Amino acid sequence: MKKTPYLRLLKHRSFMSFWGATTLMRMASNVLQFAVAIYVLDLTGSALAYSGVLSIILIPRLLCTSAAGYFADFMDSAKILRRGTFVLAALMAAFLAVHMLILPLNLILIDMLVIGLELCETFLSPAEGKLLPCIVMEEEIAPASKLSSLDDGIVEILSPVVGGAAYGFLGLTSVLGIALFMEILAFFMAANIQYRKSPESGERVSVGSLRSAGNAYRETVRCLKENPHVIGIILLAPLFNFFVNPLFSVAAPHYFRVKMDVGVEQYALFNTALGAAGLIAPFLAMVLIDDKAEYRANEGGTMACAVVLLGLAGILRYKKGGISSNGSLYLVTGGMMLMVAIITMMNIASVITVKKSIPEAIMGRMISLIQLCATVSVPLGQLFYGLCADCLPITSLFLIASFGLWAVLAIMVRTYRAIHTEGE
Repeated sequence: MKKTPYLRLLKHRSFMSFWGATTLMRMASNVLQFAVAIYVLDLTGSALAYSGVLSIILIPRLLCTSAAGYFADFMDSAKILRRGTFVLAALMAAFLAVHMLILPLNLILIDMLVIGLELCETFLSPAEGKLLPCIVMEEEIAPASKLSSLDDGIVEILSPVVGGAAYGFLGLTSVLGIALFMEILAFFMAANIQYRKSPESGERVSVGSLRSAGNAYRETVRCLKENPHVIGIILLAPLFNFFVNPLFSVAAPHYFRVKMDVGVEQYALFNTALGAAGLIAPFLAMVLIDDKAEYRANEGGTMACAVVLLGLAGILRYKKGGISSNGSLYLVTGGMMLMVAIITMMNIASVITVKKSIPEAIMGRMISLIQLCATVSVPLGQLFYGLCADCLPITSLFLIASFGLWAVLAIMVRTYRAIHTEGE
């Protein structure tokens, strides 16, 4: 009996080590971020101070993303992952020692910790993206991407539970200890990763040479001219993030907590429901996404999200008198759960597109560029939606997002058409 690719991957030592290491890193980071948010609010009582901690993560992204992509393309990606997990473990150990033995972490130390974490993650992300195609067979890239995406939902659901329980038990000390333990496990798992094939790259260069760096980026520009569809791939993530991400981070919290005045428990249930939708979506992706036609998932998903937002806006606007407050909350929750499931499947399809359509020799630099654009677009979208939320009803925000997604769909269709043309 022939084994399915998923069963083969579950017995694939290098893939499971890669999956385990990256999942533990994300879990440690999210658990710590959740606890740090509560710690800063307990320490200062200021939402502005908390916002400052969140916004400071842009600094390492803006400064180091280009270098991270360059290193991923011209250094051993597995070695970067191993060194990164070791540095993260050392960082956790150092701050745990300071917090326990010298002085409790203050805002300055918290900022230093957050910047250190984000700096490591900035250098690790492109290496992770380039590593997967080098440890599995080409025909296994799509199923491997679907399997590895399961950790997103798992992390989103477990992080608040683990972080909240640990913080409530022994405060920040226990959270730092748990994060340290996870990073140590991630380091040992990363040590078991072995290449199926050597990573493809350009001519081997000295990564410390400015001249070599200049040549590498000239090669990137040349490759973009030869593969114009890559520009479309780069644009999709930031545009989608600008129009959709703030619905979850700004519009929904404002609607629930300010407009509808719901309690903390109900809002927590809303977030748990979204996490559950994200956990279920990868299983749906294994069935619904065609590995050789993943573009259908992205195009159909974008259209579906736009229609869902139009439907929510229409129902809330024209049936306002006939829907109770609880009914409105359930309607918005249901619609956004559906969007989370769709977006999660689209993320999986996008990963497949990136790993199949971007030349491997420049993949690290392209992934770092995509992540930089996607990261920068989030606060811009949050600022825009935050200004709109203060003076417009949520129905207007849904309409803005829907119209934006139709524009994204037009770019997406052109990009995939170019990919198929060049492929032929």
